Amino acid sequence: MLTRVLSHRRLLLITLGLTYITIGLLGTLPSASLVQLASNTHVSLEVAGGMFTISAIGGMLGVVLSGFLIRSIRPKYLLMLGLFFVGSGSTTIVLTSSFPVLLLGQMVIGLAFGFVDISLNTIATLAFQETLSSDLNTIHGLFGLGALLGPLILALGLQFFKSLEFSYFIGAGVAAITILLVLLQRLPEPARQATNVEQKRVANRELRKVLRQRFLWLMVLQLSIASAAEIGFRSWIVTAVSQSAPTSLVLAAPVATAFFLGMTAGRFGGAQVLRRGWMSEASLLYAALVGGTFWSVIVALFPGQLLISYVASALVGCFYGPLYPGIMAITSRRFVNAIGPVSSILIISTDTTSMIVPAAMGLLIPSLGINWVMAIPALCCALVVLPMALAHRAQPQGQTGHHDG
Repeated sequence: MLTRVLSHRRLLLITLGLTYITIGLLGTLPSASLVQLASNTHVSLEVAGGMFTISAIGGMLGVVLSGFLIRSIRPKYLLMLGLFFVGSGSTTIVLTSSFPVLLLGQMVIGLAFGFVDISLNTIATLAFQETLSSDLNTIHGLFGLGALLGPLILALGLQFFKSLEFSYFIGAGVAAITILLVLLQRLPEPARQATNVEQKRVANRELRKVLRQRFLWLMVLQLSIASAAEIGFRSWIVTAVSQSAPTSLVLAAPVATAFFLGMTAGRFGGAQVLRRGWMSEASLLYAALVGGTFWSVIVALFPGQLLISYVASALVGCFYGPLYPGIMAITSRRFVNAIGPVSSILIISTDTTSMIVPAAMGLLIPSLGINWVMAIPALCCALVVLPMALAHRAQPQGQTGHHDG
């Protein structure tokens, strides 16, 4: 019986990991193939870039809808719907010659990301409560792996098959396989929702109690600031290096790859540290904040030194890596009985940050200079310590030193 339970947990973890590989792979393809997508739909590169705004809007809409739908639809079916949308939307944008259809496909992909994020976090929280932080680090690390594989598969398809569609079809095929795996499994789901007026009134009252808890909003603040550091750094690091170093964009661009490699390694490493019981969740997060702040400062001081930028960016990614899944795990486990709405609030906070922070940093470059602007991620990383310390004090005594071992 125990062996069967363990094998089921392992299969579920593999399925959720494969889901995020799919999302990472298909999520990076539109930006990597933007020039050809613009050519296919007969618009300029600047106009085609608007599809990313549409995707972001779709993502926000998907997260909001999921927060409501998760209370009436099983997370299993919401996850399958998200995977179907991302596969079909990706296939649509690579095959179409119409720009409005391209935008529609991107909207569907954005919706898919929202559905997948909420349903996956709900399923993982219900299935892996005792090892949630290490398992979320593993799952999010696999997202990074998918994001690294996307451009590589795109390059292979173009080089050997002269086909843009090849990489998109590979991603859609992986999405279809994942849907089949989800369909064949019995996945955990939240408690049945209220059916009569009185039960709904009680449920809404309980939700309002959750939303009034200071701990929740401290965790939302942590996640928002940590996301600001990560998104701000990865959005401007290539520009900072190319403007500061006497080198071409060709040599500067891989610094972003170094960051993503470091982030993927940091999440896999964080999962192992927690699983083996070497550090508690809180200790790992504090160590990540210290390391992330230090190496972000190094990048801000020496963006013109190419070797330092490569190594420091990889280390920034390594330390930033465990922050998002770690904060998500602590919050999700605390509010497991309201996991749908809480997940929506957390992810909306990061989506909002992703739309505001890169633009704000860009506006500050003319007045502050690229070096001072690249210090903003370091400042954000350091500022996370304050709400983290307050949230640590607000937690019940038995939950402050959780280990995933």
